[in-house]
Amino acid sequence: MSMKIESNKKIESIASQLLYHKKLYYTGRSMISDMEYDSLEDQLKKLSPNHPVLSLVGYQFEDSGKKISHHLPMLSLAKTYSIEDLFDFLNKNPSVAMDKLDGMALSIEYDENGKFLRASTRGNGKLGEDVTEHVYYITNIPKKLNIDKKWQGFHFEIRGEIYFPHSEFQNFQDRFDSFRNAVPGTLGRKDVEEAVDVLKVLHFCVYDLFVFDNKGNYLSAKEIPKYFDVPNNYLSKLNLTKKMGFEDNMNYVVDVTDIKNIDDLNLFIENWYKKSRDYQIDGIVFRFKDEILWENLGNTAHHPRGSLAFKQAGETAETEILEIEENVGRSGKITFRAKLKTVELSGAKISYATLHNAQFIEEGNYAVGSKVEIIRSGEVIPAIIRLIEPSKQSFILPKNCKCGYPLTRQGPDLMCLDNPSCNYKDQESLVYFISSLDIMGVSDKIVLKIREAGLVQEPADFYKLTVEDLIQIEGFAQKSSENVIAAIQNSKKIPLAKFLTSLGLKRGGAVKCQEVAKKCIHLKNVLKLKVEDLLEEKGWAQKSAEDFVESLKLKEKIIQNLLHYVEVIDDESGALIQSQSDHPYFGKNICITGSLSRPREEYKKILDTVGAKLVSAVSSKTDLLVCNEASSSSKYKDAIKHNVKIVNEEEFSSLL
Repeated sequence: MSMKIESNKKIESIASQLLYHKKLYYTGRSMISDMEYDSLEDQLKKLSPNHPVLSLVGYQFEDSGKKISHHLPMLSLAKTYSIEDLFDFLNKNPSVAMDKLDGMALSIEYDENGKFLRASTRGNGKLGEDVTEHVYYITNIPKKLNIDKKWQGFHFEIRGEIYFPHSEFQNFQDRFDSFRNAVPGTLGRKDVEEAVDVLKVLHFCVYDLFVFDNKGNYLSAKEIPKYFDVPNNYLSKLNLTKKMGFEDNMNYVVDVTDIKNIDDLNLFIENWYKKSRDYQIDGIVFRFKDEILWENLGNTAHHPRGSLAFKQAGETAETEILEIEENVGRSGKITFRAKLKTVELSGAKISYATLHNAQFIEEGNYAVGSKVEIIRSGEVIPAIIRLIEPSKQSFILPKNCKCGYPLTRQGPDLMCLDNPSCNYKDQESLVYFISSLDIMGVSDKIVLKIREAGLVQEPADFYKLTVEDLIQIEGFAQKSSENVIAAIQNSKKIPLAKFLTSLGLKRGGAVKCQEVAKKCIHLKNVLKLKVEDLLEEKGWAQKSAEDFVESLKLKEKIIQNLLHYVEVIDDESGALIQSQSDHPYFGKNICITGSLSRPREEYKKILDTVGAKLVSAVSSKTDLLVCNEASSSSKYKDAIKHNVKIVNEEEFSSLL
């Protein structure tokens, strides 16, 4: 009986961890990699194959807003790490392969006239979160479908993945804990206004289409060809969404029917992962090409039987925790990392792995002396997957911060909240100040050494440092000291946006500080900012504006001390925009196609100076297409379709 109780405890402990990590992921706070999650899921499958948690899709949010019921369940995918299992699957029927984008699944519904109705997340598979307002700002999702007259009367549901392009993320990385949390974190925002600038750069990639008649009855795969004049296969279905106005995703879907052996499959996968992309993937999806077959195979409670996701297993190793270190962030949150007995993974020597927070340590029973398995895969920071052998002694979580003040438990975290002048929080602020200014050669470790030596208490102190000060610190020689001082002194001229970012203001990430700099132009105007001034701008809500202005006031002394040593450069782009706001191209989206007498880059620079934007494609939001002759290019065709004004180079240049 005792053994059975212990077994049940273990089963429910793993199930609890799975639910916990589901919740974190779907609220934009993921702490573990897919590999770690899959490892937990595999453990539960072995111990309790029919456990209810295994059939759950997504996560049922607590105290969330309006829910939307899915007409058909939004299921997850079956997955495998085995090339043999994948080959068996592909041997059964002709298939296609496509990227498994690392974003968030979305359902978009349109009425009988092709008008956008609403959008929802996967949620728990049956009920999703209403994100209609968010989706209005996502630019590559059409708000009105291009539909033939014979299609009118049908309702359409488009499913796909919302993702964050790599090329855009660098402007927003200060807002998110990690790349993979950015999309769910944004769509989970209750205050949509605060997320508008992010939503505008997110992209949607279609992966499925469902059709319903005017009574709400689902059109089967067998019926669709009769009404829509398309062959019965998955590629044709995707092509249909392209005709409706969605971006062409055909370039990322490949027919894999010709793969005849495992060697060919291995080579295919190897080459697939080498492809250049502007987004992150977490695997490859394989799907039977025949839509009638795919539909007739049906689903389990968790996934469709006609699809399979293949994932590359990250390299793992067993090691031992030698020490558990704690760090105090700028917000006062305590984070933990494990110092490990050094092992080699993916060609790198690994000595540290994240332990995230207090709850992660408690639930995993991690302590000094524990034998653990770690993983390093893709962009994932080395992380602990599981406990192999517990330590003889438990790890006791700290009760006090390093500053001496008691810590407060907030959910999974320990926080230093009682000491507003905690030196260790200040230490993080000093690291943030230097890193925000991109001072080459001055690393976080160097900043910490200088701080621990008592030479800097606030940002202005960096500019008082001398070579003689640094030579006294262990590890600093004459040359290295000279290099550090020279790098700091060379950073005295600071653009306004970068200066504001370096202060670590609340709600003051790089993008927001750029907006403020452009609006105010001069630092003296920033210091006079009022909440109502920010509320005039798009993307600022009451709370974020209040936090920013209040934080600015609290930093006033730090700012004044810095001004004795640095020069803050006015935001010329803001001044330029104010002075050029009467230009006919100000605020316009302009596209260029065909052969011109001057390089596009030259025109781009001129357009930047008048406050216009050179765009790479034509859409309904494009104001002008510049080309010297009619053509069969997609840009020219789209300009006609969207009724965009078309001018030749001479007309265009005359206004510039």
